Amino acid sequence: MMRAIGILSLAALLAGCSSGGGSNPVLSAVWDKIKPGSRAAAEALEAEQAARTPIVLTFEKIQDTGLAIIRARVGDDTKGVLLYARSLNDDYVTYASQLQQTLTLRGSLITASRGIDTDLLALRSDMDDPVAVLTLPDDWPENLTRDYHMPGDGPSGTVISVNCQLTAGPDFELALLDKVFETRVMQYACHGDGVSFTNTHLVGETGQIMQSTQWLGPRQGSIEIDVLEPFTLEE
Repeated sequence: MMRAIGILSLAALLAGCSSGGGSNPVLSAVWDKIKPGSRAAAEALEAEQAARTPIVLTFEKIQDTGLAIIRARVGDDTKGVLLYARSLNDDYVTYASQLQQTLTLRGSLITASRGIDTDLLALRSDMDDPVAVLTLPDDWPENLTRDYHMPGDGPSGTVISVNCQLTAGPDFELALLDKVFETRVMQYACHGDGVSFTNTHLVGETGQIMQSTQWLGPRQGSIEIDVLEPFTLEE
């Protein structure tokens, strides 16, 4: 079954809500990082969301939309904001929030971000990166290399190159929305070009990543995403 590239009207109910309703925690947690041009719209949207009756989000409601949807959180916030698939370029899917903040994913790997502090222009990784390519947990490679392309002086910007070492962790029972999933904790500790960070992924037995924390850059830090309905093409 194909999970659609969405249009705003179909996702209007979900675009501004969270599992508990209320304000947009992605905007709140990075308030001073929102680009100036969107600040007025962010204030208006947050006021509107705060006045809404809380909506309890379930997987049934997600599936009823027919859209591919992820949820993003930053900092200590637990509710998150929904982003839905808007465009497809080869195997790169771009998800957008109601304010047009975007995350581009290859599989479950964030390869670009727009609208939160300094944009991540691109992420280049190994072809067999298990976060980008569906891979059984036992088959994840022990080492990866990744190049993070950030804005900088000159047209080529700044490139941060890191080497990542895998640590396969224990099984973990993940409570997500109204369901519980059996997952395994997989972590890549990455170092290089003066930065160090760890990305954590909760992986199902088929290799589908249900939840992960991924580093976007030295200013943005890390963002946590839930893959509520992955994008898939018709077979």
